[in-house]
Amino acid sequence: MVDYIVHFAHHLQWPIEVFSGAGAPFRICVMGDDELVAPLTARLHRHRVQGRMVALERVNDGEMLRARSCQIVVMGDMDAERMAKAVGALEFFPVLTVSDVNRFAILGGMVEFAGSGADMALQLNKTRLDRAELKMGNSLFRLSRQVN
Repeated sequence: MVDYIVHFAHHLQWPIEVFSGAGAPFRICVMGDDELVAPLTARLHRHRVQGRMVALERVNDGEMLRARSCQIVVMGDMDAERMAKAVGALEFFPVLTVSDVNRFAILGGMVEFAGSGADMALQLNKTRLDRAELKMGNSLFRLSRQVN
């Protein structure tokens, strides 16, 4: 899943106004379960995305104002109600929401990683991607299945 997150970071386009300035970092935030923090930290050490240094941050689901300034929010294991609230709070913001939690895309998340290993499949919620004004290349759409 970590490699897919990095791939999305490189192949999506965010509106330029999401960055506070030329030197602003590309922010990837983790919410919920912390199991991805260590692999993301190792993979993204001194990494650049779209010419920006990557900043990996931990956010709580009660910090939605802070999460809105992230470019990607990775949502770990949390109950469906908390997840739906968090996803809803980010709905009209240019923040890519990703998770491997079952039914994440149906709950309003943008990218769900279904399965694992060689059997991993991407499920996209294109409606949410469009609302957030995130532009995804055709190659990513070909790798995925749309849930709406």
